[in-house]
Amino acid sequence: MEVPLTFALTMAWDINSIKATDFSGFYQEMAQVSFGNDLTQQIATVWQHHDRLVALRRHEHIEPTTFSLLHYDEADQVVSRWENLLESAEDIYKQAPEEQKAAAFEMVLHPVKASYIFTKLQVTLGRNQLFARQRRNTANKLAREVLDLFDADYSLSEEFHALLGGKWNGIMRQTHYGFGDTWHAPSRDMISGLCYVQRRQSSNPIVGQMGVAVEDHEGVRPGRTNEESDRTHPSRRDLVAGVTLGLISRYGPSKRWFDIFTRGPQVIHWKATAPHHWIKLSISSGILDPDGDDVRVEISIDWEWVPDDFDQEVLINVHSEEGDFEQVHLPITARRLSDDFKHGFVEADGFVSIPASHQPISGVRLLPDCGRTAAGSITVDPAAIDQLPKLEYNFYTFSHAKKPVLLLYFNMTLDLDPANPMTYDLAVDNGAFETHRLVAKAENSGDLPGGWFHAVQDCTWLRKHYLSEAGIVPGEHVITLRLKHSNLILEKLVVDFGGVKESYLGPPPSFYLS
Repeated sequence: MEVPLTFALTMAWDINSIKATDFSGFYQEMAQVSFGNDLTQQIATVWQHHDRLVALRRHEHIEPTTFSLLHYDEADQVVSRWENLLESAEDIYKQAPEEQKAAAFEMVLHPVKASYIFTKLQVTLGRNQLFARQRRNTANKLAREVLDLFDADYSLSEEFHALLGGKWNGIMRQTHYGFGDTWHAPSRDMISGLCYVQRRQSSNPIVGQMGVAVEDHEGVRPGRTNEESDRTHPSRRDLVAGVTLGLISRYGPSKRWFDIFTRGPQVIHWKATAPHHWIKLSISSGILDPDGDDVRVEISIDWEWVPDDFDQEVLINVHSEEGDFEQVHLPITARRLSDDFKHGFVEADGFVSIPASHQPISGVRLLPDCGRTAAGSITVDPAAIDQLPKLEYNFYTFSHAKKPVLLLYFNMTLDLDPANPMTYDLAVDNGAFETHRLVAKAENSGDLPGGWFHAVQDCTWLRKHYLSEAGIVPGEHVITLRLKHSNLILEKLVVDFGGVKESYLGPPPSFYLS
């Protein structure tokens, strides 16, 4: 609590004491004043990273489905960031002198550890539900992990209350699990939605005891089957979508993956094979124990050996000695950029994702600690607002999309003056600028604008624009923006050609050719 309160009160006392372009000085000064030892820099770094992670979404709004388990490795990356930060916080606590142990626990270790446990529990609960729908044996293991995290959360509160002979006893007593649709707080912590599968029961022979799940897809009718219509061993007809990976190319993710898992009491001896030597599998055979872990197979491409004109969907065979057989469908293209394209972002999987801060220009400020991504955000310098600096973002697309959509991610803000609403200009290629308001005019003075309820939880205003009725042809293009109000803070742009998948933070940055 001390860090955010001090930040707010410092700004209230002197708004210029903390620079919008660099928060690190505040964290370092506070760490020096609070601890005054060799750990100042480490503590400041932990505080800064903690604040960035907490700003992704308020804890009370994080649900098991908030961060995507299927797309962009989003949930795993968020948890990994918390895990890495926890390691740093624990290292600081171990090094702190004895007389500062309690302070290091209360101000450094506890905030990070409590947030890690909470986020990891929600993500694990979401994965437990997903795996149970897929009838994976490992769903039960995840259910137990959720309960362990639930206990760890309460143990951490007890540890806090026991510090210094109970000096802060009860301060962490507030419930934080089990909220409903009303503002009323739970009387006691509770988690719901845990799922279990019957570990000793075999799956229907039509689906088999070995399961395969691919990146980006939960599966077609996961955990359900119809013996009269479903065609399996391998999946066919409408089931193919559930075992089809996203496109892999020179300009997209370097790896794709699929999981192999057990869905019954039988030991599985499996093997996976690819049709070309340049398709590399991280692991190609193994044994799945009913009480063991699933296996993740990562696929990469040795592009040096891929023919330049290769553009096909290949099949990766996965079979077991026990009679199971599945085929993973992998679209591969060896296409290359035009030699005329010199710099810009490149479409790889039906979208182009561009950090707004990629190419700062005169009159535009970089806000490295603002926004939900590591790249930060940008805003127009108030002194340059009348000059209307033009932000130009070059990109290259291989797709011919009839109605591509531009997604603009803005930081949270509201109109401050009804006579001066926040607006921005948008143009594509050589088209004329069109002016748009960030938030719609409220029906009544003092009312919040439409969409506020969800936007304030997401910590972003997401604005969608159809770029062209005639579509965008393959090749080089440019999006030009002019931010016409200094209170506009832009985080990123995404051009969606139909490939953007559901996630909380949106797709990661695309490949950039410089």
